Amino acid sequence: MLKASKSISVEDLNRFSDLHDDDQVSEKKIKIPGRTRWYICAIVTALMTLIQANVHVYNFTVLCMQEEQAKMINESRSRNETIIPSTLNFNFSKFEQDLLFSAAYIAPLPSIIILYFLTNRSGVKTTFMLCSVMSFLSTILTPIATHYGFWYFWAARFFQGLPTAILGIVVSVVTCHWSTLSENGTYVSILAAHYQIAPLLTMPLSALMCSVGGWSSVYYTQGTITAILIVLFAVFYTDKPSESRYVSKGELKAIEDGKSLEEKHVEKSKTPFVAIHKDSAVWAIWITSVGGTIGFSIFLQYGPTYLNKVLHYNLSTTGWTAAIPYIFSCIARIVAQPLSANCSFLGERLAAIVSTSISQGTMAIAFLVLMFIPQTWSSVGQLCYSLVIVANGLNGVGITRSAQLVCKQHMSFVYTARAFYNGSVGLFLPLLVNFVAPNDTHSEWSRLFLIIFCIVFISNLIFIIFSRAEAAPWTIGTAEVDDRSEQDLEDQKSISTATTVEKF
Repeated sequence: MLKASKSISVEDLNRFSDLHDDDQVSEKKIKIPGRTRWYICAIVTALMTLIQANVHVYNFTVLCMQEEQAKMINESRSRNETIIPSTLNFNFSKFEQDLLFSAAYIAPLPSIIILYFLTNRSGVKTTFMLCSVMSFLSTILTPIATHYGFWYFWAARFFQGLPTAILGIVVSVVTCHWSTLSENGTYVSILAAHYQIAPLLTMPLSALMCSVGGWSSVYYTQGTITAILIVLFAVFYTDKPSESRYVSKGELKAIEDGKSLEEKHVEKSKTPFVAIHKDSAVWAIWITSVGGTIGFSIFLQYGPTYLNKVLHYNLSTTGWTAAIPYIFSCIARIVAQPLSANCSFLGERLAAIVSTSISQGTMAIAFLVLMFIPQTWSSVGQLCYSLVIVANGLNGVGITRSAQLVCKQHMSFVYTARAFYNGSVGLFLPLLVNFVAPNDTHSEWSRLFLIIFCIVFISNLIFIIFSRAEAAPWTIGTAEVDDRSEQDLEDQKSISTATTVEKF
């Protein structure tokens, strides 16, 4: 024992002491930082979910409206009554329904760039609040708009869609400001999960409320929830953690620790627009994102219609059947991020490729199966529908990680452009569906699935070839701001004040 103890050098003792100190520091890091950043994450995610859900609510209520209309006509005929024309103002043609589907996706396209610069100028809180109030008003007023005619309803849909233009910006900026460096992947995954959570909320809620209070009650319910979340956001959110009275010094230090100057002050970094658009890795991110969005959106927008019209599920079953896969999609998105981060043996690039290929490969196989199965195989159709939704939860993991590594502090703009291109999918997809499957027959949908299979497969191939995992040259730059953390500035103020008092 004595010999063993003598063999321990002073350097070894110092190393052991350092390890002990590191353990104490790690324990302090667990105890000192609070949970405010996670409360902020929950509030922002919930509000983004409702804004997205307010867009999707029409996807299901259109079926409720048609059913209520048919029921109203049958009851009037049984009583030999004349139907008042004003009661027929939501009995829209196929073309009008496609216009209503597209309306919510037209608005974000021109407004994305405007909101990007407005956010840089006024901050996330002010801009996001304005968009949230717009979503609330357009949702709560939708039932009234339908009674004034088609174009009033179309305008309500337009203003429901406009606020979604800011969601990609919110995800990237809030993550940069509020997440610690080690929790960055999990934080962005939770925020981005609003896209999967939204239909998970809307579809079962619509199925329940349509049977209880009619289709209009769905809009009133979601509008009320949106208003509550707007109040919570206004009270608790600040553009920077240092401005929040709920953030402790320990948590603030943990949030800022290890971040570069550009990452801390992302809104003050100049955006190299031309260089970004010349980068093949960025285009690979955008293209594969659009491919995945097309595969996901066909069921996001037309999932209830496909289940009801093609697979012949009734409305109450359709709501829950359409919603259940989104539960697993959310779980897949949140769980896959830390799993991907732990696959360091693959390397960052290969890990991103594997994650994206599993997601879009599963989607492609599901669409391939849907092309060939007969109409009577509704269970297989439901399974493939579920696989597409769940696989989309994995899709954002590889793309987001690649974007973080390549784009760094300019991820906000890349996400904004990504939202623009993805938004164009929602605009043109109804035109494609109306052209290929105007009658919602099984054979028409089989042709539609063939087209989507080709798009998903090719977009994934482009990502495999051109993706990178290294920071682009255009990310290197200097922000014109003070190169000190918010905590350092506060400490400096305290020292200055104390010195002044001593001199006095």
